[in-house]
Amino acid sequence: MKKIGWFTTARGPGSLGLFTTMLENIREGRIDARLAFVFINRDVKGNEHRRKVIQMAEENGIPVIVLPSDTFMPELKARDVAAWREAYGRELRARIAPYEMDFGVLAGYMLIIDPETCRRYVLINLHPALPDTYKGTWDEIVVKVAESTDAAYGATIHLCSPVLDCGEPLAFDSFPVGDLRAGTPPAELPQAIRAREVKREVPLLMEAIRLLVDGEVTVRDGELYDREGKRLRGPLDLAARVSSQVGEG
Repeated sequence: MKKIGWFTTARGPGSLGLFTTMLENIREGRIDARLAFVFINRDVKGNEHRRKVIQMAEENGIPVIVLPSDTFMPELKARDVAAWREAYGRELRARIAPYEMDFGVLAGYMLIIDPETCRRYVLINLHPALPDTYKGTWDEIVVKVAESTDAAYGATIHLCSPVLDCGEPLAFDSFPVGDLRAGTPPAELPQAIRAREVKREVPLLMEAIRLLVDGEVTVRDGELYDREGKRLRGPLDLAARVSSQVGEG
């Protein structure tokens, strides 16, 4: 059984929804794995979504590690962000070291992972753009998509790498946006595109996790291979699987 590390800032309903869905998939046998730990980089501080994630983890016997990044070595952070990120990474690795992890999932984790942690562990993350297209945050990207003539939009699950957002893509989801362009006022188009993508994020991430858990895809030295041990020529297109789950297939 695969052991998965779950990394989250647990800031809002999206992070809580991802965690809830992951637990449901494990409990109902759709993903044959267990969560080795939940790592959270913020104190609760009255955040009910964060409190709920911690409560659910503890109720399911999952160790919870809280290492607040906002109060970690603030003087070093003000002086040298790169050195601060490395120091935080060293402490993160020390905290998760007691737990075995086959791979980690960044699920609403609002912090850049340091290069050494990316080198030592297999970590996957969701980037809100199709492979080899836009960089940046989701709010920046959907504006670019809205202003473009792109016929489709989507998201990519990729390996975390020492260079931000440059890890090898594992899988992606895409969907048409032509109907949104035709029926949405320009000022509202970015949010309409984002809303459709958010609806598909959770099943995309669950399907990508299933690829690794079931051995359909394996990771060796930062590269991706299929079940027969052949190097993947590109990310797997999971759009049909995602569409079937959101009632569009």
